[in-house]
Amino acid sequence: MDENVLLTELKGGSRSAFEKLYGNYANKLMVKLLFLVKSEEVAKDLLQDIFMKIWQMRAEIDPTRSFGALLYRMSSNLSYNAYRSAVRQEGRLKEVCAGDSYSHIEEQVEFQETSKLLDMALAELSERQRSIYVLHRLEGKSYKEIGEVIGISHSAINQNLQIANKHIRTYMQSRLPQLLIFLIPYFL
Repeated sequence: MDENVLLTELKGGSRSAFEKLYGNYANKLMVKLLFLVKSEEVAKDLLQDIFMKIWQMRAEIDPTRSFGALLYRMSSNLSYNAYRSAVRQEGRLKEVCAGDSYSHIEEQVEFQETSKLLDMALAELSERQRSIYVLHRLEGKSYKEIGEVIGISHSAINQNLQIANKHIRTYMQSRLPQLLIFLIPYFL
């Protein structure tokens, strides 16, 4: 189908036109995003953001103008914004860390205590949840790599990872007073 027709239908709110345009451009755009941000997870998030914005601004799209150029411009802008945000976040972390008066030994003790709590939280997860969490969060594997290792779908990985994250977060928050009591002597 002609792209101008699809854009006109999209402008009118057609979901099928939106899906066809997504199908035509998602892979090409993903390649560009991967080149720009060098992270599959960030690129997937940006791709989703781009098409959400396209849907939200569908009434303003001009079918006579290049849709591909619009998408590539949006990908460049969002990638740049994500990079700037990451740089700002890194700067804030450096500022916070610069004010810390920990010694190397104190940092190591804190890390060991936190690691023990994480190990205890992981021990309470199911085998599948623990495997997925370790592969993704600790070893840095992508959903695709995890799916190949464990043999489950992207959505099953996501669901198990969400459950694991929630459990670990709850577990760590419930042990926060214990961890703080242990660390108080290092602050005095």
